[in-house]
Amino acid sequence: MVLQMIVFGVLSGTILALGTVGFAMVRQTQGFLNIAHGQFLALGAYLGLEFTTAWNLNIWVSGVLALLIVGLVGLLLAWVVFLPVRKQTGLVSLFTSVGLAYALYALMRIVFDPSVQLYSVDFGASLSIGSASIAAGELVVLGVAAFSVVALHLFLTYTRLGQAIRAVASNPSLASLRGVSERVVVSSIWFVSSALAGLAGVLLGVVGSVHSEIGWAHILAILAVAVLGGVGSIYGVIAAGLLLGLVTELSALVISSDYRSSVAFLAIVVTLLVRPQGLFAVSSRREVA
Repeated sequence: MVLQMIVFGVLSGTILALGTVGFAMVRQTQGFLNIAHGQFLALGAYLGLEFTTAWNLNIWVSGVLALLIVGLVGLLLAWVVFLPVRKQTGLVSLFTSVGLAYALYALMRIVFDPSVQLYSVDFGASLSIGSASIAAGELVVLGVAAFSVVALHLFLTYTRLGQAIRAVASNPSLASLRGVSERVVVSSIWFVSSALAGLAGVLLGVVGSVHSEIGWAHILAILAVAVLGGVGSIYGVIAAGLLLGLVTELSALVISSDYRSSVAFLAIVVTLLVRPQGLFAVSSRREVA
């Protein structure tokens, strides 16, 4: 039983880390907590479901389309909603994201079926790992999430645009003096972060279910991972996602599974009290302006 929980914890933690990486990128470079990020996960899950069921597309094609569309939606909303208020205080951007989250939530309930739905995808039989079993689809999800994180690392490390993003995240003023185009960098950050959220939503749908509350259900966990991981390292966010996934699953051994969300709250409180810069932070956390 414990081994099975560990398997589920690694799976959920990996998807959670993927969803949080984009959230952390926006937090680091734009200086506010984008609460609407959770609804980008929900949009990705719904689009993937729509493409596989209504359009009868392959799950791989559906995932790529959902990723691209959510990335473009995030980019559009950034220029229309967030960037016009970015010179205001961080609280303005924060409450703007809360309002946008509710607007997206209401719109998705109108456009999509809000009831619980499942992806009709079959990757094959389950595999046994000792006393635990893992479905082939879950292995595929782990592989996709891991590949996406590695691809993001390579992009940020070895491409000119990725290095420009890192420069803006570290020191926006110095990056501007060196000729880095803020418009291109900011657009890239919003597209990549939103696209990763959309992909995480598709993966959540594949291993679980799709419903209208999926965005609200995961934004708290995303916040917890961001706090645990701290600012400055993709790998810190990944480690925090895996840790929270494992802790949340294993907590069912001592408390009812109905209280799993309280584990995320407790993780935030304890981390802020003991190490406010984050467990895996490599630099001091910047305060929201």
